[in-house]
Amino acid sequence: MSPNNNLQPLKLPALRAHMGDWIYYICLLKMRDIASRVSIAKEIHVSESLNDLLQRSLSDRSEDIATYLLSQSQRFFNALVVGIYGGSPNWYELAVRTQGSDLGPLPEYVEGTLGILSLDGSEKIWAIDGQHRVAGIKQAIEEDPGIGDEEVCVIFVAGVTSQHRDSDPGGYERTRRLFTTLNRYAKPVNKTDIIALDEDDVIAILTRRLVEEYDLFRNKISIRQTRSIPVVDTQSLTTIVVLYDVIDIYLRDKGAKRWKQFKTIRPSDNVIDSFYNKSIEFWHILTEYFSPLQEFGDSEPSDKVAGKYRHNRGGHLLFRPVGLLTIVRVLRHLVDNGVQLTQAVRLVSQVPMEISAAPWAELLWDTANRRMITAPENQKVARWLLFYSVGGDLGRLGTNLDGLRQEYAGILNRDPIEVEIARYS
Repeated sequence: MSPNNNLQPLKLPALRAHMGDWIYYICLLKMRDIASRVSIAKEIHVSESLNDLLQRSLSDRSEDIATYLLSQSQRFFNALVVGIYGGSPNWYELAVRTQGSDLGPLPEYVEGTLGILSLDGSEKIWAIDGQHRVAGIKQAIEEDPGIGDEEVCVIFVAGVTSQHRDSDPGGYERTRRLFTTLNRYAKPVNKTDIIALDEDDVIAILTRRLVEEYDLFRNKISIRQTRSIPVVDTQSLTTIVVLYDVIDIYLRDKGAKRWKQFKTIRPSDNVIDSFYNKSIEFWHILTEYFSPLQEFGDSEPSDKVAGKYRHNRGGHLLFRPVGLLTIVRVLRHLVDNGVQLTQAVRLVSQVPMEISAAPWAELLWDTANRRMITAPENQKVARWLLFYSVGGDLGRLGTNLDGLRQEYAGILNRDPIEVEIARYS
């Protein structure tokens, strides 16, 4: 559904406000009117190639937003910001009277704030902030016109479209600046906020539940907003972000796109419980085969057991975020290739786990500077190496032994014939 030139007039309840040198109007607009009247992308750029770039970006997310609108009964959007140009918009101020009430005198700024914004249908309206939501609304209404009666808060500002940049270059520049400012300073939701608050993402729900209920993690998971964890943290196994990623890697049972969509809609309690039990089983088996995890799980935070396995001389692979994620990804590869989880963990537990020794020294551990090496290339080779060392078929990962040897030797700055790659199964 796209904006058209045969639109009926609209009379919108509105608030009139100002900030800086902008006058703007806060209105309620039905979704069907957003779909039919608000355009995206093309009013922002003159260049067709830049329009195409923005349009591709929109299409990547609009399907997810449409799915959210069609499947989440507790759906909600924050306000859209739209530019309006042309036509004959009019503002009709409403008088506010409080006689006979105990409200008392109103602030001066209330005068002139409440009113009706009238649109005649010939104006151009385009999304300045909220392009993905507008695209998702258009797609959702095509599938279910019934949601068209629902209302979204829309903020109108007077803008200049790309078609009129020559006649009003200052206004066009001003509109473009608002577009870039809103998008530049809109802070994406970080992963720790998702973990702490999201009631739809099943992995976030499980992460919170594990941290609160499971003995291995209670008071022993760092709430740092990054994957890295310092050696001075002697109480935590890992960070909450890494725990989320570990569960996400292990539990994913759909393709990447479908799994991403699945995490936007809260599943039933039975599904959540099933995933939780599967997570518990995973950590139970890890703990059974890795004695440092057993010791850690049996300890109190004050015992500082993590400091025994993560220190400035190295430590155990499981107590480093890169190492833990490498192990979990390899376990997932093995399970996907038909190996039972218990057998997969048993195989991996036979591999040397001291990061300051072979095969991890200079691959994941910088022996000279005593710190982890987290480059993506090193993590990839570590994953290949661990997978191969427990009997994995490297063809499943898109490589072979010669490829592994070449990559590994390059990282170690050695001749490939000098590189030893051991099997532990």
